[in-house]
Amino acid sequence: MWFIAFRQMFSKKKQTVLIFLGIMFGTMIYVIIAGTQYGMRDYLTEQLLNNTAHVIITGNERKIDPVDLRERFFPADSLVNWIIPPAGKREEARLENPQGWFERLSADPDVLAFAPRLSINAILSRGTLRHNVGLVGIIPERHVQVTSIGDYMLSGKLDDLKVGTNNVVLGSGVMESLGARVGQTILLSTGLSEPRPFKIVGVFELGNQQIDETLAFGHLNDVQGLNRTPGRVSEISISLTSIEMSQDKAHNWSLYSNDKVQGWEEANAAFMQVIRIQDIVRMVITGAILLVSAFGMYNVLSIMISQKQKEIAILRSIGYGPNKILLLILIQGLTLGISGGFLGLVVGHFANVYLDNIDLGFKIGKGTSLLISYRPDIYITAIVAALISTTVASILPARQAARLTPLEIIRSNL
Repeated sequence: MWFIAFRQMFSKKKQTVLIFLGIMFGTMIYVIIAGTQYGMRDYLTEQLLNNTAHVIITGNERKIDPVDLRERFFPADSLVNWIIPPAGKREEARLENPQGWFERLSADPDVLAFAPRLSINAILSRGTLRHNVGLVGIIPERHVQVTSIGDYMLSGKLDDLKVGTNNVVLGSGVMESLGARVGQTILLSTGLSEPRPFKIVGVFELGNQQIDETLAFGHLNDVQGLNRTPGRVSEISISLTSIEMSQDKAHNWSLYSNDKVQGWEEANAAFMQVIRIQDIVRMVITGAILLVSAFGMYNVLSIMISQKQKEIAILRSIGYGPNKILLLILIQGLTLGISGGFLGLVVGHFANVYLDNIDLGFKIGKGTSLLISYRPDIYITAIVAALISTTVASILPARQAARLTPLEIIRSNL
């Protein structure tokens, strides 16, 4: 059976090569597109997790509500018409009971690590230069357990924030704007107090220009002192043993307090929408590859069967039943699908390796080349798609050939 199947395949070399190349190119295109999409997704995910973590607990912003004020200061039956409606926030967002959260998180076996932070807006100055940044007060040894920011340090370490007092780590864009160097002293101010001298002990670069130009880190105690809010914590970043638990944990913890508790997906809803759009695009591409490959294979196999009717008639006349004829055609289709699919994986992989080494001329992440992912499920999906398309495309011509009888073939060729 296998000998006859291969003999028929190679008797029409051009048609066999055409099917083979169609499957190979379809698989290759999917591997390339999926590799670039997943590579960009992994990069964006890493950038977000550098600053977000699996679950984040933040203080609720106590915004001024005109309806609430009217109920508090005026009788219920009075008609109040605000000339300028009250707006704004009563105070900066902060956790109501951070120590209580520390105890609860320390006792939870699903919590891998947690890191308290205080985020404020600050003004950096060096001589006549000024630069606005988001200053994040952290505990370095805890922060590196929750995020991977330590891997992006160009100079110094986050632990250097613990050496003495009033130290700061700046983004590479901030350093460039100030024209400063590690070891120099700059002035920090919240705009409501006298500037304080801070020593630059490190520089980081995430590869995201917006973050590198607007972010700085200081020790939590130093930032609390600069902000004149000792003991204040604005948020807690939490790393779980599994990221899949983030939504359930966030929901359960939100029942304990009025603080805002958000899972990673909820806190980055816009990013998750982009991910879902990418998934839809990838599924559409996969469907298109399946459709094109299946149609091409179906047409070529149909032509091959019509050209080999005499051979099929001979096989039927010497005892080959419909099931064996069906199996004969399926063997040819699946052989082409498996071989073309695997070659497509190899070609697609090396195409991604080539793209991974092209210098784009600008920085993305830690390098300047296109971000490519080599995750195994890309290759698994590609080969499964190739097998599905070839199987479906082979069944219809195979069933058509299996129904042919020697008499029908003779009559059709008269």
